[in-house]
Amino acid sequence: MLSTADLAYMQGVQNAAMPGTVYILDMGTASDGMGGVSETWGTVGTVTGRIYPVRRRASAEQVGGGQVISETQWYGTFPYGTSINAKQRVRYGNRTWEVVTVNNNEMYQTAVRCELTAHNEENRV
Repeated sequence: MLSTADLAYMQGVQNAAMPGTVYILDMGTASDGMGGVSETWGTVGTVTGRIYPVRRRASAEQVGGGQVISETQWYGTFPYGTSINAKQRVRYGNRTWEVVTVNNNEMYQTAVRCELTAHNEENRV
């Protein structure tokens, strides 16, 4: 069994391997001035993190609306205790990903790991 001190040490090691500042986004709505609303995504949190691809090629391509729609799969790793859910998005630099799942139920959790997707972009690494 891991002690509390062991687990805290492992969480610290994980945190040291998170090189970037990641913004957590939530969807809201804004009036469009003509009686309707449009979706807007605003920053609700800032954390250190690491985002990296699951694969180095597009994982799924299909045609929609007369154009190819690509989806690439990524992982995001954030400090233990980060509040994030599958209704949110994350942004790093000028790129944005949708959060698909979050590992909130693991034993001996040392970090929060999310599955992410990016749509209609090449897989730049």
